[in-house]
Amino acid sequence: MLTSCVALRMSALPQPPPAQAGREILIVRPLRAMVVISWGIILAVGGPLLWMSASILFQGKLSGLIIAALGLLFAGWIYNSVAGAYLWVDAESVGVSRPWRSASCLKSELDYLLVDNPGIRRGRPRCSFVRKDGRVAFRIPAKPYGRAQLASMADYLNVSLTGSESDW
Repeated sequence: MLTSCVALRMSALPQPPPAQAGREILIVRPLRAMVVISWGIILAVGGPLLWMSASILFQGKLSGLIIAALGLLFAGWIYNSVAGAYLWVDAESVGVSRPWRSASCLKSELDYLLVDNPGIRRGRPRCSFVRKDGRVAFRIPAKPYGRAQLASMADYLNVSLTGSESDW
């Protein structure tokens, strides 16, 4: 018996979780435009850094390795926050799968989804999955998923999506 998966939006990466008999999984991926933009940023920044790093290394200076390492860290950060993450919901729990820092929460413990903007020092709007005891189960950046997908997910989970329009 195959697992049935429902995807609200599809993108090229990452792959869905492995199939398990009798397990239905809802997968919510970042919007395709956000994935394309993030890869464009990675290439636009990573390409020149790689070129600069190679030219410095060919001159016999090991400082080119530092530039290469910075480029890889930047690419990993962008990939982890946008292109490499997806939300999932099964019969019992909801979670986020990322190359680093995956997290989940039981659906019965989830109270609401909160979209807030942490301010200029902390960056872009985020969506917090808040438990009934008030603790945050996990956070994701809100922009890559879009308001419509997060609202659909909140409806699917039978919880409210809170946050003001200015937070988007």
